Amino acid sequence: MQTVKLSFIERNTVKLNQYWHKRLAQECPEQSVTTRESIVCWLVGQDLKRFELLEPLELEIAQQAIEYRWKILRQRYLGIGREQAYRNLMTRLGSLVCLRGKIQTWLAVSCDRQRSVMDLLQAVIQELLQSDTYMQQQMACIAEFTNDRQLQDTLLFASIEEYALRPVRNQPLLVYRFVNYLRRTQPGSLTQVPNNQ
Repeated sequence: MQTVKLSFIERNTVKLNQYWHKRLAQECPEQSVTTRESIVCWLVGQDLKRFELLEPLELEIAQQAIEYRWKILRQRYLGIGREQAYRNLMTRLGSLVCLRGKIQTWLAVSCDRQRSVMDLLQAVIQELLQSDTYMQQQMACIAEFTNDRQLQDTLLFASIEEYALRPVRNQPLLVYRFVNYLRRTQPGSLTQVPNNQ
């Protein structure tokens, strides 16, 4: 029984890799084979053994997550210059209504009114990159997947967006990171948010 399961998983892992190699060759032929290989590694992930534990339904959910990452990468970052890709990231994250409202309210009552929404958003993203274990793992993996600095930045921007928008109690993760950032940097400010929300 175990042997049958493993061969099923191995077939699925191989199929998953083959599917994404073929799809990227069709959808972005302008990218080099090396670039496409790096993107497939980023999409599927470093630990292919994790697919061994997944049931067919879970494998389908994993495929949807990969599809979502690809959509983010393709729509806003792939084939775009670093500066424009960064602007796309900041615009996308800055457009979150719930986050933008919190930042603007805080700025209105803060002594530091010179700061803008984008300044605060950049500070929160910087902190995320420096202190979040998941993002540090992502950066390490990206560095292993490619030596191309442009592609590293592209994959990093897509990773940040995907991670920052993950839902946590019906709000994007980034909203919680922002509130925590203000609690640490501005004690007694607008961040008197009930802990259970």
